[in-house]
Amino acid sequence: MKAKPIATVEAKKKDKGDKGGAAPAGNMPAGKPAKMTVLKFAPGIMRPIQKQIKQLFADAIKGAFPDVKDQPEPVIQPSRPQFGDFQCNNAMGLFKAHGKAMGARSPKDVGELIMSCLPANDLLDNVNVAPQGFISMKLNSKWLAKLAKDTVLDVEGVDYKADTKRNVVVDFSSPNIAKEMHVGHLRSTIIGESTCRILEMVGHDVTRLNHTGDWGTQFGMLIEYMREAYPDYVNNMPDLSDLQGFYKAAKKRFEDENDTTNFKKRAQMRVVALQSGDKESLLAWKTICEISRVQFNIIYDKLGVTLEERGESYYNDLISPIITDLKAKGFVKESDGAQCFFPEGQEVPLILVKGDGGFGYDSTDTAAIHHRLVTSKADWVIYITDLGQETHFFKVFDLAKTVGWHTPPKTRLDHMGFGVVQGADGKRFRTSSGESVKLIDLLDEASRRAEVELKRRQGDADEKTGSALSEAEFKDAAEQIGYGAVRYFDLKQNRKTNYKFDYDQMLDPKGNTAVYLFYAYARILSIQRKSGKAMKDIPNSELTIGSNSERALILHLLKFPDTIETVMSDLNLHWLTEYCYDLCNILTTFYTENRVLGVPEENSRLLICEAARKVLLKCFNLLGLKPLDRI
Repeated sequence: MKAKPIATVEAKKKDKGDKGGAAPAGNMPAGKPAKMTVLKFAPGIMRPIQKQIKQLFADAIKGAFPDVKDQPEPVIQPSRPQFGDFQCNNAMGLFKAHGKAMGARSPKDVGELIMSCLPANDLLDNVNVAPQGFISMKLNSKWLAKLAKDTVLDVEGVDYKADTKRNVVVDFSSPNIAKEMHVGHLRSTIIGESTCRILEMVGHDVTRLNHTGDWGTQFGMLIEYMREAYPDYVNNMPDLSDLQGFYKAAKKRFEDENDTTNFKKRAQMRVVALQSGDKESLLAWKTICEISRVQFNIIYDKLGVTLEERGESYYNDLISPIITDLKAKGFVKESDGAQCFFPEGQEVPLILVKGDGGFGYDSTDTAAIHHRLVTSKADWVIYITDLGQETHFFKVFDLAKTVGWHTPPKTRLDHMGFGVVQGADGKRFRTSSGESVKLIDLLDEASRRAEVELKRRQGDADEKTGSALSEAEFKDAAEQIGYGAVRYFDLKQNRKTNYKFDYDQMLDPKGNTAVYLFYAYARILSIQRKSGKAMKDIPNSELTIGSNSERALILHLLKFPDTIETVMSDLNLHWLTEYCYDLCNILTTFYTENRVLGVPEENSRLLICEAARKVLLKCFNLLGLKPLDRI
């Protein structure tokens, strides 16, 4: 069916004797075209195409089945190109539930009824119904071209906003004080950073929290070792730049079975002194924490990660009052001397107070979620840790809901669990000596390998991406490629699965890698430079769609907001990396089938290239990647 203004469709139906609405199928009553619900968007904000189509079909279904109280949400899916751009799959379900009672003979009758009730719109160009009732549709090319040009003209760049602004807390990275960050911290750190960037882009207020392990029994061991190894540390603080070595020495001393000086007992008592506010113990603790922060920040700076530290110690004074309140309200039960909360259906409880009267992780996380939901009034809290901690956090969520801190749907709690990074042997990624790989070493090795590859290419710059790099650009380029390769390789994985760490795959310029994406971006800039035209002067030209590959590229660009909505719904970032990879592949087809420079369509195609550059750059920013102008 060639889409026509609904008035024209109705006029033809009236000529056939109908009084308006859809042509009845058998004894099926006519539907009534619905008035289109207008979706409003701020200037410069990209519009989610799929949401607009869903709204059109929601109105159409309402017009076709006005007496159905619980209207089904339209199921809109991208279709195969030969059938259309999108497909509505509701007719089959509606036929089974209501069609026969209304006189429909088949799902196709229902599909045609829905189609005839579509409001007048400028989105759709062709709408057809398959025998099974599937409604396929083609989007109006002029409408697509206008949206693409709006993207180019928007000086602020590509943007998209959520319907409702929320106060979001994201808990991620969370290394332990006095220990170096290792490969186990990679996923939480970069998944957390990208999650925050997406949340911020769509308009939420985001608090990025680093829940560091800065409290607990290990500090008794560390402080007591400092007192023993450096007796004058109060007046003459030692150089602890090798904090990892200091930690290992303290742990060896703590575990020495032949010790006759009661070091282990003294270390345990030192914990009590620290928690009681002993000045000397606090001085040592603060020194150790500050040295760790300096080392953490080296990695965060390399990765462009921003965090606010709020470690376990922050919640220490909050635990007792909260547990006292929970006990008074009857939420706490005693078990083997411990004070516990038993989630419904769970045999293993949250231990709020240990049998010896001490506090552990359960106590701290209970205080933390109370502070985030009640004190800070967060609408949404996201915890990003490995999947091994999922059960623990679900218990914490259960407690928060049971006691009334968490009140869905007003508040939302998510655990973004992820799998482990493995070596080539399929086991946890470790050094040859069996230790966890230091994160700083992992990043430096990626940069070194990228540098080797850049040097190999230095003498013969790719004509498609511009001239060779200068010496000043060289080191920075190697770091951007190396760090970006590691980051993208991780983010493209389904976060719930384990994956094998492989530098060669990460740096493959022809695979689904950051390197491949960087080349695609550099190629756009190369074309723009060769045109000799400033992009700011081109938007006065008309953007037109003249080929299938032009249309495919523009359609994909305009699906960016829909991709972001998908990411936000299930918190899986690999949807965004897949979008980027598909975009670069579609760009390649576009270049292959359409010459950009020296043709009558040059300005229009330069506009299309600029729209692609803007969308790709926005994706890079969300993923934490820094592209190169030349490679």
